Amino acid sequence: MKSTIAAVAFKAIVLSSAFAQTNRPGPEVIVINHPLTAHRYEFSALAKWQNKILLIPQDCKNVVDSIFVIDSSEIERVLADTNATVPISSFAIKNIRHDPSNKHVLFIGNTTIENYDGFEAAVVKQDTIFFSLEGEQSVCYLIKGVINSHTKTVTLYQDTLQIPDTYGSIDNAGYESIALLPQKDSLIAFFECNKDTDHARVFMCGTKLQAPLKPIAWSTPLYFRLTDTYAMNDSEMIGANHLFTSKSYPYERDAYIKCESLIDVENQLTDHGTIDTCFTQIVKLALTGGNLQWRVLAFISLDCSDNYEGIVGFKDGALMIVDGEPGNNPCKLVYVRLK
Repeated sequence: MKSTIAAVAFKAIVLSSAFAQTNRPGPEVIVINHPLTAHRYEFSALAKWQNKILLIPQDCKNVVDSIFVIDSSEIERVLADTNATVPISSFAIKNIRHDPSNKHVLFIGNTTIENYDGFEAAVVKQDTIFFSLEGEQSVCYLIKGVINSHTKTVTLYQDTLQIPDTYGSIDNAGYESIALLPQKDSLIAFFECNKDTDHARVFMCGTKLQAPLKPIAWSTPLYFRLTDTYAMNDSEMIGANHLFTSKSYPYERDAYIKCESLIDVENQLTDHGTIDTCFTQIVKLALTGGNLQWRVLAFISLDCSDNYEGIVGFKDGALMIVDGEPGNNPCKLVYVRLK
């Protein structure tokens, strides 16, 4: 009989030698010093614009109403001199306001987002930036705006496109990542939980943000959160795959793998990860035959403070950023060398 999370909710897991994972050497990870390490920024995504990297705060628990910009040449300079610090500039978000009595209500022009829980993902086409917003418990939203390099602003449009929640029973879950497929001129939006092939869906739409959305099924389940993605081309993406758990807060983990086979779940953990430890890896995603497939690209961390929420391709690897939550952890930015 297959084990389930219910069978282990009250006891520790000890992996048998039959399912012990290999301890492969991880890729080189270089910390990029930057001035915005305070956890209040809670960076939830990275994006590329022109020759720059954008850092996107979640902006709910702590109102920031800005995105932050690093020139790619500055990152290359720090990779050559790891004692240096990259300068960061800020672009103010316009056409947005908050309900002073309720931080979970957001206004974009005349559009009201109820149960707002923050900006979760971003991607840029020329000077148009697209965001996913976590909103009502049953839906999330795609929105867009325009970046103005002269005024250093991002002005949001009030039009939104709703995306259905594929796992309504999971609290505080949404579309944590979006990617741009340039030749298709389409966005692809990923729900953070994709634990089975019956319910998990990815949704694709054109950059005009018009319904209907095209659903795409997973070929195999991807356990644990998919926190951000970046498209290398129209059929291949990389993504940050993260498990967060702790003795005081196992609920997120349990919701993600509830009723699933523990043997199957544990087999997706590498480098001595267990379902009782935090775990981060980079995965490669591929659109093949109308379905979405994935494979492990690189193990990154077992550290509970490494809650990686953003990823973009950069040089021969990827940039990743930690959001500083939970707790009071620094918003760490790293370069992962994959070749």
